[in-house]
Amino acid sequence: MMNAKLSDVASPDMNDAPVMLPINAVERETGVSKELLRMWERRYHFPHPGRDGQGDRIYPMEQVNKLRLLRRLIDAGFRPGKIIELDTPELEKLLRSQSRNPVEMAPEIETELLEVLQSRDAHRVREYLSHQMIKLGLQTFILNFLQHANFIVGDAWARGVLEIHEEHLYTEQVQALIRGAITNLRAASEGPHIMLTTAPEESHILGILMVEAMLRLDNVDAICFGAQMPVRDIAQAALKHKMHIVALSFSASYPTSKAIEFLEELRFRLPLTVKIWAGGSSLRSTRRSVEDVDFFHDLDSIKQAVLQWRRQQGGKQ
Repeated sequence: MMNAKLSDVASPDMNDAPVMLPINAVERETGVSKELLRMWERRYHFPHPGRDGQGDRIYPMEQVNKLRLLRRLIDAGFRPGKIIELDTPELEKLLRSQSRNPVEMAPEIETELLEVLQSRDAHRVREYLSHQMIKLGLQTFILNFLQHANFIVGDAWARGVLEIHEEHLYTEQVQALIRGAITNLRAASEGPHIMLTTAPEESHILGILMVEAMLRLDNVDAICFGAQMPVRDIAQAALKHKMHIVALSFSASYPTSKAIEFLEELRFRLPLTVKIWAGGSSLRSTRRSVEDVDFFHDLDSIKQAVLQWRRQQGGKQ
């Protein structure tokens, strides 16, 4: 019965009833948006999906694996047109040559972390991460361990070492852990007042949670408004709550051009007295900029920007 179902969605030019994924599943598995998948198909003739009985796109796993590698390399700064024609072994070799850990840590961390995630035991994953946070302290846990662990998990997922559900389990447990830690921090009493959120269709909030925790540790009045806020709502909330800064995060799966357009519209709607900070993997490799919008690519630079804002405000008093 199972073989019959698989054969119904098998590509006509492939044998052995390969597993085929619909476009929604490919977006989840690879972090490449449906918009980009269709654009690459038109522009670069890859991916080249089959069609199911309803005429909807379906993708073989070998293309899904290649898309994972492409996403990681584009995140590292490569342009799609330069690498999309490379085969999978060439992409893997290129990724290995580019990959570097953001923080040097003991090599056993990677082995431990992957072993825990591959156990598929949510309790064990939560216990392991909680132990690391208690041992290191919240600031070191975020600045060192998490930045390193995020790299390990992303790289393992791109190479097919981790399944997408294992990556999701890691992300959910980290988010829950950071939220819990934030609730235990004392109320912030110093500026700047910072609003943290994401744009519509951007559901990844790990980045802004990490930023919120780091800012709260420095007694910064940073408030997370959750994910997927329309631009008009962000502008209204920022003015109503008298925010000094609006900070947004764009993950690798969010199209860069779309992020730039969103930031341009938000800048138009907000007075220049309200700063806009933006970061995330989607903006890391772009050469484009938005006037009066600051891009950040690591947590340390955000901490420095806060110190600079405070010095400037002190000079005005």
